[in-house]
Amino acid sequence: MIDQPFLTLIIYMGRKRILIVEDDAFIVDALSMVLEEQGFDVSSSVDGEIFQSPIIEHPDLILLDIRLSGTDRRDICKWLKAHPDMKHIPVILISGNRDIQKIHEECGANDYIVKPFELDDLLNKVNLFTAN
Repeated sequence: MIDQPFLTLIIYMGRKRILIVEDDAFIVDALSMVLEEQGFDVSSSVDGEIFQSPIIEHPDLILLDIRLSGTDRRDICKWLKAHPDMKHIPVILISGNRDIQKIHEECGANDYIVKPFELDDLLNKVNLFTAN
């Protein structure tokens, strides 16, 4: 018989990991809550500096706000898509910018969603890119 802590570890290890890079704490909290309820393991960064860490656990999907603290951060997306160890990770851009479709094409992101967005629309995109 398998004991409870081991069973919990097995369940946790099978969860898909999503990294939210967003400077709006309200959006991070709301998305984290919804995604965790859907069975995802969620982590977040407010400025994208998490990618400079030598020890980064690769997520299965990255939700990236293209404007962090008022600065255009499409360089993060370009870096992710050029990095040999990260380029396979799907990136969904989140932005209120009217040119988001053009930005998404320029930086090589897999998809985008425009703020304000419906949670169902975001969840559909998340599920599409995290499906096995």
